[in-house]
Amino acid sequence: MNTWYGKLPEPTVKKFTFLEWLRICLRAFFIILFICVNLIIFVLLRFVEKYLPNLKLSYKIVKLVSRTTLRILKIKLIVHGVPMIENGCVVANHVSWLDIFSLSSVQNIVFVSKSDVSTWFGIGVLARIVGVLFISRERNQVITNNLNFEKRLNKGEKLLFFPEGTSSDGLQVLPFKSSLFEALMNNKKISNLHVQGVSIVYTAPDLEDKRFYGWWGKMEFLDHLLGILSTNKKGKIELFFHSPHLVSSFNNRKMLANTLYLDVASVFSSRDH
Repeated sequence: MNTWYGKLPEPTVKKFTFLEWLRICLRAFFIILFICVNLIIFVLLRFVEKYLPNLKLSYKIVKLVSRTTLRILKIKLIVHGVPMIENGCVVANHVSWLDIFSLSSVQNIVFVSKSDVSTWFGIGVLARIVGVLFISRERNQVITNNLNFEKRLNKGEKLLFFPEGTSSDGLQVLPFKSSLFEALMNNKKISNLHVQGVSIVYTAPDLEDKRFYGWWGKMEFLDHLLGILSTNKKGKIELFFHSPHLVSSFNNRKMLANTLYLDVASVFSSRDH
């Protein structure tokens, strides 16, 4: 995944007060504890779902963890539009790791991620447990990626990927790369296959940089995480669900990618940042 660099430098790393460090530690403790407890329940439910595939209670655990984490971080979530019920994929602009919590709060989805994430300490193990679909960016892996997409879609899973290929400062939508849309076009024979665009719009806490929730450029993950854990001010995430598109109605991946890009970017063009 390429890293995006904006025209303006990233926000400087702040020095935390004692009270902020205390808030960081307390929030981190409760979030980690809550995730670990529910992870055990999630694994048990996934085992049961192997024999009762229509149960799908494990998704409720993911939603609960996601919503609770956002509440602990004092981030309000507002949803506009309706998540699609059709089989297929969801695509969204990518701002930071918070996207995962916001999107998982409202929809039963499986994230698509680059293969090297599976090797990341802690995060890789967690991603494998929750069923993330790992794909390779190598050209010789296109057929394998298509087959993996087809397998998951035929199981009725709703896949989500970020076509920008990187995260940004959250004030704009970067051009969509069409490569992953090829997997959709190759599987458009699947009945009623749709793809829906989602715009993720962040509103920073009062007096903070408008790009507060964005993670990009040379920013270190830990610094970004600590900054969000430290603030006691309220922020906001808005999800805009656009009308789904029938994949079989498009002739090629570039047309499909461009249509979804226009959907997602439309919200940003109408907002005054």
